[in-house]
Formats: sequence, structure tokens, C-alpha cells
Amino acid sequence: MKDKIILKVETAGTRVDAYLASCLKEYSRGYFQRLIDMGHVLVNSQKTASSCRLKEGDEIEIIIVNKENKIKPENIPLEIVYEDKDIIVVNKRPGLVVHPACGHPEGTLVNALAGHFKGKFVPYLVHRLDKDTSGVMVVAKNEKVKASLVKQFQNRTISKEYIAAVGGNVSENEGRIEAPLGRSHQDRRKIVVGPLAKKMAITEFKVLSRHSGYTVVAAHPITGRTHQIRSHFAFIGHPVLGDETYGGPLKIGEKSFERQFLHAHKLSFTHPSKAKKVEFSAKLPKDMAWLSKKH
Repeated sequence: MKDKIILKVETAGTRVDAYLASCLKEYSRGYFQRLIDMGHVLVNSQKTASSCRLKEGDEIEIIIVNKENKIKPENIPLEIVYEDKDIIVVNKRPGLVVHPACGHPEGTLVNALAGHFKGKFVPYLVHRLDKDTSGVMVVAKNEKVKASLVKQFQNRTISKEYIAAVGGNVSENEGRIEAPLGRSHQDRRKIVVGPLAKKMAITEFKVLSRHSGYTVVAAHPITGRTHQIRSHFAFIGHPVLGDETYGGPLKIGEKSFERQFLHAHKLSFTHPSKAKKVEFSAKLPKDMAWLSKKH
């Protein structure tokens, strides 16, 4: 029996075998060393060695062999936008972690999907949303569909639209933010624009409405960098409301914001098996619903 687990590395510098043993305590370090030797552990889609030192943000894919399924199926409510034999599209609620990692091995979107699939499918993630970002996500049900969707993301043929409320008055009706991003050396949680940043990032936006203290925008990330929209709008002086990490306002008037007001609104791509363009949208969650009345 083979099952797949995907982990996102949160602590840099640890050997891959030691990291896996610390995250998945039901298995021994020796067991993971054997899996690595068998080629059943990939780091960023590449085969690895037990001595490999991990970097923050690395993705580890583990094929568990001859063990019970360790992605615990859980009865977690899902808002399903669309589902067929190849894909499932969901509206992720804010506060839900997407995939298991050290510190939160359960209670994730992957656990919820495993519970929903009841063993018939394995959830194959092709993109992610931050814990406190809500909205539309597509998940593949098999390797072939995953490969097709990953290629579309890599080729930037997938279109994404986010709704965000940002601090201050954005003067331009529409614009394009083109600035390289990299991890901050002062605060490793942050992705920032800086002279040492090497990954170019592009975000296009359109103002939907302006209000006292904030602006509602539709943002279209052309590239798909970590924290791209959050970092880019902070860079131009308009951080997302509630985004404490990037200096966003936590309160305007009588309204308080307990998480970043960023929602993945629309996602369009070519359906892998139907070979036609499809578009899915996700309604705003309750804490952001009042924004829809403002534009």
C-alpha cells in the first residue's frame, strides 16, 4: 500500500531524514532513510539524500510504503464549488491550513479532502493559499491531472483574481506592480522587495471602490510568488487590512480586522480532461461580505 504526504518546510538547516522523523513521529528516522534510498522522498520534485539540508519553504513529497494511510481523514466541513472525476474546486475558509506540517499535522484542508474522498482518491495539491487567506482552490484527484495543472501554473496560463481591502487611498484606477521579491533577513516570516531579491514578481490591479481609510481592489498576480499580493501592496504603501505581518491596519473606525482581508475570488484554467477553459468563483466569507456592498 502506498500513500502520499506533502510537507512544507518551516525550519531551515535540518537534515531531511531528521526533519521527517520530527514531523511524523509515528515513523523512525531509519524508516525515512530507507524511503529516501528507494527514491520515495522528493524535495522540490527532485530525489534527495538523507544528508540534504533543508531550506525554509522547501516542499517535501513522501511516498509511504506498506503503512496505513497517515493522512488522517477528518470530517471537516468543506464548501465545494465544483467536483468531477478529475478535480475538486473548493472555497477555502480563512484560518484553515492547507497542508500538514510540523505543528499542525491534522485539521488541514488535506485532511478534510481525505475525509470527503473516503479513500477513493488522494488529494494532489497544485497551488496553495496562506492560512488566513480565503477563497477558491483547485485540487487534482490523480497524477495525470496534477501534472497538467502544474504545467499550466508554470506556464502562467492560469488566471487568478483576488479581492483585497488595502489601507489608504490608492490613487491610480489601475496599475501594475513589478518588483522582485525575496525573504527578509530581518524577519524570516516576511517576503519583501529588496536589492538582493532575485525572483521577479508582477501584480496587476484595478480599483473597485474607495472609502475612508481603505480601498477595495481586484488584484491579478501574473507570477505566483509567496505572499506576492501582500508584499507588493505593502511595498507601494497600501498594506492589506488586518495583515499584521506587513503592517496592515488592524482597525478602521469601529471595524477591527483579525486576519488579512485577502480573498481568492476567481480561478480560470483549461480543464485537463475536457480540454476547455473553465472559470470558478468563490463568494466572500462572512468577515469580508460587507465589502461586496461597497463596490
